[in-house]
Amino acid sequence: MDINNSSAKKTIGILLQLATKPYEYSALDLSSLLGITRSTVHRNLNELKAELLVLQNPLTKKYSLGPTAYHIGSAYLSTFSQMAQIRSLLARATENVGQTIGFSKLVGERVINLIQIETYQSIRIGRAEGSYYPINCGAYGKCIMAFFEPLQRLEELVRERPLKAYTKKTITNPDELLLEYSSIRKRGYAISDEELSEGLYGIGAPVFDSKGQIFGSVATAFIKGTVDSGTLKNLILEIKENAAEVSRYIV
Repeated sequence: MDINNSSAKKTIGILLQLATKPYEYSALDLSSLLGITRSTVHRNLNELKAELLVLQNPLTKKYSLGPTAYHIGSAYLSTFSQMAQIRSLLARATENVGQTIGFSKLVGERVINLIQIETYQSIRIGRAEGSYYPINCGAYGKCIMAFFEPLQRLEELVRERPLKAYTKKTITNPDELLLEYSSIRKRGYAISDEELSEGLYGIGAPVFDSKGQIFGSVATAFIKGTVDSGTLKNLILEIKENAAEVSRYIV
């Protein structure tokens, strides 16, 4: 598609919106959420449909990401050569502890979920692979950003970005969040106590590259109250050990 920069930004905005829950939107939804005229949204959607980047549900008339978007995402994952080893390691860990375990990566200044190994539960615990995590709540987001460097840029990010409240326990004050990051660095792992979703408890440990820089995080999440204090201590150790093991794969 031969498009100028302004049009490209609008097209990218549509794709990014379709990559967020509930993953299916009407043209009117997209127009309202993105502040783009409906005619422009329809024009961009038609171009994206032609390339199978988006699909339209014939019944609801809503749009979702298409197979070409999946192909692009798969191509990105294929450049991350350690994915297979990490997925295998976390699959074994999930089986050992009986809890959902995943891996998220720092990409630029954002946290993206790359691997999510679910257990057989009636509800889905983690976010879909490819989803972004907020920096102010949840085990992944807080753990990764706590070790982000340089610290001056971290403080700028915290004060620049809107800190959305997902539950009544979400940290939305920049100063409180920076203190939480400091506590995580001292403790060596992050705890999320109903911050991202009510009723969910999470534990995240940092993954570092060979230079000692933050690369990602291994984390688990489970329904609060289903794990006793002894099991919780073992889970923390398990997550930290798996994060250290994953770090060995990162160049």
